[in-house]
Formats: sequence, C-alpha cells, structure tokens
Amino acid sequence: MSGYQLKEDIIMNNIFVVKTIPEKATVKEKYKDAHVWDIFWQCKNYYKKPFRFYLLTNFTTVNHPEIKIVDISKFKYDGWWNKMLLFHPDIDQEGTNLYFDLDTTFHRDISDIDKYISPGLLTSVFCYWKPIDWLDLSAQPKEVQEDPDMKYPSMFNSSVMGWQGHTLTSIWDDFKDDDQRYLLEYRGNDDYLGHKQLDKLKALPRGICYSQYYGADVGSEFFPRDKKANIKRDSYYIRLLNGPGKD
Repeated sequence: MSGYQLKEDIIMNNIFVVKTIPEKATVKEKYKDAHVWDIFWQCKNYYKKPFRFYLLTNFTTVNHPEIKIVDISKFKYDGWWNKMLLFHPDIDQEGTNLYFDLDTTFHRDISDIDKYISPGLLTSVFCYWKPIDWLDLSAQPKEVQEDPDMKYPSMFNSSVMGWQGHTLTSIWDDFKDDDQRYLLEYRGNDDYLGHKQLDKLKALPRGICYSQYYGADVGSEFFPRDKKANIKRDSYYIRLLNGPGKD
C-alpha cells in the first residue's frame, strides 16, 4: 500500500471511504473489500462528476487504477475513529471532498450534493429521525439516561460528509493533541464532532438521507412523521443501512 502523504496536482472532486480490520484479533471484521467495490461502483453510477476515489485502510486486497490506497496502519485507530484522519493535512485533498460509510446505498443521482458544501464547514447528516429533545438527557427514558454511551448525545451522523479541502484541518489539530483522551471520553467520532466541533457542522437538508432502521423523520407540526423502519424510500437520495446488508 502507498504511504499516506498525498498531493495531487489537478484540483477536482474527491471521494473517500474507510475500511480497516480490527487491531485486536478477537474483534470481528465488520466490512470486507466487497463493500469497497460496491460503494466505488455506486459512486461511478450515481455521482456524474469527475472524481478521485481514495480508500483509507490498514489492509486490503483492492487493486484498481482508479482507487488510490492510503495506508493508515501507523495510526492504529479503531473503527469509526479512523474517519478523523480525513482531516489530516497529508490525507485531506484540495477541492470538494465527500465521504461515505461503506454501508451507504444510493437511490438517485447525488451529483448535486456539492451545493450543500461550504468552506470551513463540515456538511453531514442531521438525524431528523431522532426526538427533537434528544440532546436533553433528562427528557429521555431512564435506560437512555443511564447508558454511559449517552454522555455526549449528538444529532449529527458522519455516515455522509462533505467539506472543502484544507479548510477543516483544525479538526485534526484539536483531535491529535489529545486523541487518547478523546478515544476514552467519547463513544465515537460522531459524539466528538457533535460536542467539540459543533460550530463547524452543517446539516444536510431533509429529503436527502434516511435510516433503514430508524426511519426518516420524527415529525412535527411542520413535517409529517415518517418513522417506519425497513422500507425503501425512493424519493430520498441516500440510505444509511447502519451495518452491512442487502438491498
């Protein structure tokens, strides 16, 4: 695999994915190279603009001239924490950057998603399917209040992200300065971003992403409730599967 220092001469759109095998042999590997191939061909079919495709990984058998392998094995982060490397100045790329989880599926052309991306802001999924008082633990059921993973609840989800290259390296700077503490303090990168980097987060609008298991919208006086699980919503563009699964 190639080293992680990447500098491209031609500025264009970039798509990133992350696939790592666990550092501990006792932890089951969640994603396979087959999931990388799947999202790569989905991007080819549903994102019509020219792009470079980057795979951040600590082990892979993927070999394709249009897939650039970025070796991140030296960092030894676990699972979703490897997404923080997207803001590393030697991995981040000039131009419009997009990231997709490997369990993401597209229903429609996503080429226009770029219009929601602004310099200095990280565009990501806002969980419209969560209760509007989700950030108020006192309003949640007792089992949620007592869950140690709920110490830093967030309305944002990093399954889909977009940013302008090299405008968010401050995220990496903050994270790397005390990464071991953050790994212990926060359940995952979503909670870290929602608590430590909230001022940099920008929500994708309604109608773009929905969750396979949690639905699309909790509803309000302005928006209809749409919480039914395990149904395909063809009017939406992107489905979050929350784990490897079949269409």
